[in-house]
Amino acid sequence: MMLKTLLPRIEQRYALAGSVFGAFLPAICFAADQFLRDHNEASLFGFSTPTATALALMPVFFGVGFYQIGRSKAQLIEELGQRRQTERQLTHEAHHDRLTGLANRFCLERDIQAFMEAREGGSRPALLLLDLDRFKFVNDSLGHDAGDQLLAAIAERLKRALLSTARVYRLGGDEFVVTIAGRPSQGKIEDVCRTICQLFEEPFELKRNRVTSGCSIGVTFMEAEDVSMSELLKRADLALYAAKEAHACGFRFFDAALAADVQARAAIEHDLARAIRAGEFFLEYQPIVGVESRSVRGFEALLRWRHPEKGLIMPDVFIPAAEKTGLILPLGNWVVREACREAAKWPAPAGVAVNVFGDQFKNRAFVGYVKECLAEAGLAPGRLTVEVTESVFSVDETAIRESLKELRDHGVRVALDDFGIGFSSINNLRAFPIDQLKIDRSFARAMMESKRDADLVDIILKLGQTFQVTTTVEGIESESQFDFIRQRGAAEAQGYLISGPVAASDVMTFLVRPDSRLSA
Repeated sequence: MMLKTLLPRIEQRYALAGSVFGAFLPAICFAADQFLRDHNEASLFGFSTPTATALALMPVFFGVGFYQIGRSKAQLIEELGQRRQTERQLTHEAHHDRLTGLANRFCLERDIQAFMEAREGGSRPALLLLDLDRFKFVNDSLGHDAGDQLLAAIAERLKRALLSTARVYRLGGDEFVVTIAGRPSQGKIEDVCRTICQLFEEPFELKRNRVTSGCSIGVTFMEAEDVSMSELLKRADLALYAAKEAHACGFRFFDAALAADVQARAAIEHDLARAIRAGEFFLEYQPIVGVESRSVRGFEALLRWRHPEKGLIMPDVFIPAAEKTGLILPLGNWVVREACREAAKWPAPAGVAVNVFGDQFKNRAFVGYVKECLAEAGLAPGRLTVEVTESVFSVDETAIRESLKELRDHGVRVALDDFGIGFSSINNLRAFPIDQLKIDRSFARAMMESKRDADLVDIILKLGQTFQVTTTVEGIESESQFDFIRQRGAAEAQGYLISGPVAASDVMTFLVRPDSRLSA
């Protein structure tokens, strides 16, 4: 130990050993020569001056030789050390996310496989799949650098909060996974989920921005019959999707009810293509009336599915499945064509409103298709209203703006449906060509029960006046609601007070009355 302290380098210790070894042989020779001389015996060596010099220099020769050997060994050890360090670094990078330093998907798969192979003592680990809210908005509005900073900040909070209870992974994008080993109770997992949600309550301070975000969590357990990570992630993803539907930072466990719902949705998806080919879809039409005159101004076309075994299926059941499978394109296009064909039979100026989905706007040929439907039916463009929700603006802002402008330039009216429930409503009014606001039906009842909601409806109606767009209030079911919106300047009303959706064959009943005014 002392030798390593005095001579820390390997080649130095080798040189010392070589010098000692090199001094050993001359010392023996000189000692033997001296011994023989002392006993008056003939010397065996008879050192000449060159020989004596050579022997005297042997410690130096051996020291230098051993130094080179030590140096070679030191270089070899250094190379091996660097190779091991490189291997460790490569192994770390293969199992960890470079941006956040968290374990990655490959590491998760390895750990899950280890969980599945162990399964001792009735262990039932839990897997939590996290997805961030508004991450795309941060990336699009502040740039990918800000998005990366947000991911790193979230990863740091997760590591600090869950260090002693769980392991955190990043799958990619804005998806994180948390695993809890052993056999955690549902209560413990709920506590972990609440802890995670609390991490998002405080804004994230980035280098140049202050960002708020939230998350949704899907939870599943690793069951004995699981054989792959994909099975776990599929269940967790379904639970995550259900949690996101709640529109708030929260969590959802995968359970029997959710599994049954998934199975039902899968059956719907399976039947959709057949139903389109078989012509099982049809339209109903709900009247829209002027608030002051109560005369019918038009109808909203509402899609329905008459399933041969399950009966009538409403859009909130099959539309998500149609969007997921891509069948929303042929289905939505059929609605436009059929609505135009029916509306052409009605006396002018009564018009028809159709709901259009974001995926339809992804098709650059959609605007041309609408024009084709109008020309084919002989319907004036001003009698068609295209209704879009705020979610459509997240598809491709530029493409949506250009498509809506082209439709308006052709004479088609554009309505912003379900207004008031999105976070960017005012900005959308400024950024996109809009002719009409349709205030979401949830406000109709709330405005009669809460002064705050009443004031909010009043603000939205005034907002419509400011932007010079027509305002329509959906969900009107009582005279008091009707009077409320009339006093505050709403232009149109729609709801069961006026009429529920009617079959295409009954539309003329509303339009050919001698008195076009509708009574309650």
